[in-house]
Amino acid sequence: MKKLYFILTFILISVSSYAQNKTVSGTITDALSSEPLIGATVIIGDMATVTDFDGKYSMNILPGEHIMDISYVGFAQKLITITVSENMVFNVELEADNIMKEVTITADIAIDRETPVAFSNIPTIKIEEELAAQDIPMLLNSTPGTYATQSGGGDGDARITIRGFNQRNIAVMLDGIPVNDMENGWVYWSNWFGLDLVTQTMQVQRGLGASKLSVPSVGGTVNILTKGIDAKKSLRVKQEIGNNGFFRSTLGLTSGRLESGWAFSAAASYKQGNGWVDGTFTKGLFYYLRIDKQIGNHFITLSGFGAPQEHGQRPFTAPIGQVDTTFALEQGVPQDAINQLNVKDRGRRYNEHWGMLDGELVSSRKNYYHKPQYSLRHSWQANEKTFWSNVAYLSIGKGGGTAPDGVTIPRTDNGQIDFQRAKETNESTNFAKPDTRSEHILRSSHNEHFWYGLVSTMNYNLNENWTISSGIDARYYRGDHFRSVYDLLGGSYFYSSGNFRIDQQNTQLQEGDRFDYDYSGFVRWAGLFGLAEYKKDKFSGFINLSTALSGYRLEDYMKPKIVELADTSLYVSFNDPVTYQGTEYTINSSEAKDQTIDWVNLNSFTFKTGAAYDLTEQHGVFVNTGYLSKAQRFNNVIEANRFGTEVIKVNNFDNENIIAFEAGYNFRSQKFSANVNSYYTIWENKPLDRLVTVPLDPSDPDSERLPVNIPGIDALHKGIEIDFAYKPFSNLSIEGLASIGDWRWTSGETATVILPNDVISQYEFDADGVHVGDAAQTQFGGLVRYEPIKDLYLKLNGTYFGNNYADFQPENLRGENGGTDSWQLPSSLQFSFHAGKTFKSSDSQYLFKRLSIRANVLNLFDTIFVTDARNNDTFNTPAFSDFDAKSASVHFGQGRRFTLSIQGEF
Repeated sequence: MKKLYFILTFILISVSSYAQNKTVSGTITDALSSEPLIGATVIIGDMATVTDFDGKYSMNILPGEHIMDISYVGFAQKLITITVSENMVFNVELEADNIMKEVTITADIAIDRETPVAFSNIPTIKIEEELAAQDIPMLLNSTPGTYATQSGGGDGDARITIRGFNQRNIAVMLDGIPVNDMENGWVYWSNWFGLDLVTQTMQVQRGLGASKLSVPSVGGTVNILTKGIDAKKSLRVKQEIGNNGFFRSTLGLTSGRLESGWAFSAAASYKQGNGWVDGTFTKGLFYYLRIDKQIGNHFITLSGFGAPQEHGQRPFTAPIGQVDTTFALEQGVPQDAINQLNVKDRGRRYNEHWGMLDGELVSSRKNYYHKPQYSLRHSWQANEKTFWSNVAYLSIGKGGGTAPDGVTIPRTDNGQIDFQRAKETNESTNFAKPDTRSEHILRSSHNEHFWYGLVSTMNYNLNENWTISSGIDARYYRGDHFRSVYDLLGGSYFYSSGNFRIDQQNTQLQEGDRFDYDYSGFVRWAGLFGLAEYKKDKFSGFINLSTALSGYRLEDYMKPKIVELADTSLYVSFNDPVTYQGTEYTINSSEAKDQTIDWVNLNSFTFKTGAAYDLTEQHGVFVNTGYLSKAQRFNNVIEANRFGTEVIKVNNFDNENIIAFEAGYNFRSQKFSANVNSYYTIWENKPLDRLVTVPLDPSDPDSERLPVNIPGIDALHKGIEIDFAYKPFSNLSIEGLASIGDWRWTSGETATVILPNDVISQYEFDADGVHVGDAAQTQFGGLVRYEPIKDLYLKLNGTYFGNNYADFQPENLRGENGGTDSWQLPSSLQFSFHAGKTFKSSDSQYLFKRLSIRANVLNLFDTIFVTDARNNDTFNTPAFSDFDAKSASVHFGQGRRFTLSIQGEF
């Protein structure tokens, strides 16, 4: 009986004790990428556990106060005091340790409630669930103030604006390396296919941002960080299919941190498809290799990747009625204007830039390019206070884009290019064409480059409150631009009446021979930067100064070979005489003018400061301001030789100046978080996208015309942005955003232009109060993600864009057109649907550890909407200049598409 008594007493005490326990559960994630940390150790008192595949943990703990100890290899240990009185969900973010902060420091990643700038993180899970064969920028439409489109629909032809500023005024950084083109500032996303495989996180900073470098972050900064040594060990295989013949095969391997301190990651992916828009086929290969080695306090990384690709394009906008006459009528296009169109009602997929040749599809507008990038990184934690990081990089770009040349290629009855007839014409001979000279060809316009640089950053902790950083940013760039014969289309040679290379004696051009233009632009850049950061208790702040000296130089390899006569123009190659009306004409190399512009040096300067203050554990505020004096880009300083014109240095290339103010509020809790930001950006002396020309002699309108900059084109961008996330239950997430902007030009004046001959010319325009075009000024968005059962998710996205004005040039608002808004695009609302199921196994008898199946439907309801527009397009036939729908040309958004993927992790 006594034994039975003791047994029953023990059971009752155990049951009572267990009944008093409370459940503490949550998720352990990477503070930078929001990725779950698998196998992180969680200790509370004498209880311990490790996180599962989703970074989740759950423990039964006695009520009371406890020390929670969370640790994970490569991350700083975190000790937290918690008070347990009921079942609770406690999520924890771990920050990378000092060595792993190398990329964070170099790339200037903003930290929540510390860095006083507006930013949004795009975690890996969002990329995996929502990208769905789109270009990476399309994901950013889920961040406030951002407008991304797929332009003409070609794979990789996406563009992005932030707060109304286009890609030339948005800094794109890859692991801290600037990738904006050194001459024109653009970003070509087709070169970055495959980055989704190796992206650890992507962060969008709006406004001047947190970058220490003197970069073009007027609208914002897009930071892309790739996975490093502490990525989990895995082998991934993925197969994706979609409509219009799309498929993509992917292989990824990550070793994780090995005991020897080595780690490596490798990935490869191949894709191809026909494109949703007719003739926009795509083929691409992505490769990536990264090797990491930690030696004590030294960390070394060698990486390289590239994405050789080719894809068909639809580069030009079209009249609305050419695509959809019903939609055109709804937008106010008169029926008589529609009746004048030669081509109408061809549908959203219509693309005039392709045809058939020998049974194969040929695009007259094909982009082909390969831009491998290599980097070598070294970081050193010299002591507790000093951290030094160096990044050397090299980028080599080869490729171009095709277009028809020679005699216009005829079209078939359905309006497509008749390549078959062009080939037959080229191969034939007759009295007027005694040989097989090509009358019709495809040419290629090449934009190739050789670019290397170094970013070196020293970080020093003065004390527990102050940290200072300084460093250098050095770059050298050579861009080679030329036109060549790409495809003779069956002929034996091509004769061009344009320019030839100086060293080219034979005017019978073969495939690969250059003509029309051939020059190199050189850019050198030397930047210095310094940053002081202060952090104490609830307050943090920074002051950043940077300066850069940039130099531009151009060397031209073509010379004008045009002999102007009273009644004609003769095109003469060097030392190859031409007889006209009994007179022989020739040009010798010694007669050619010098076509080199030596170094033109320009200074840039940036000042930024800001502060953040945590009012409570949940409420925080920040404010920042800055001044950016930015050098004009290459093409606004040196006008290149094209088609027989002389190279000139353009006058009036004063710096553009940006003054920005921003303030924000943030709220954080376990279930709800929100951000509210307001901004006010003054943009002075905006550079022209295309130089205007004025008479060399203002008193003679028929005199020679020169390209010039127009000083004094100013704008004001202001607005408010809101985004929030709410998680009422562990299996339900709700997100929302709103962005309301007011972006207007503020210039209406007579600009004074000083010509190279020192003659003063007056240029009048009036854009005062006119809305800035080319991006939606109003944006609303929302997302609902629901998991009805564990590891099964359903997600619905919706995005609304409005107050979007057609693109135009403010300097063209002259005379009676002054002060006139461009055509306003109809507002649009699109939805996308995403779903997926993950199967997990810890049993070694199964081949995979994790198997994920995902499905995506883009433009769920097949909405008809316009994404891009040009105001008063003079290339329309017929052309109108009435600032309305009939005068505009547009790109329509793509219709409903789907993708289905399966991925296994081993």
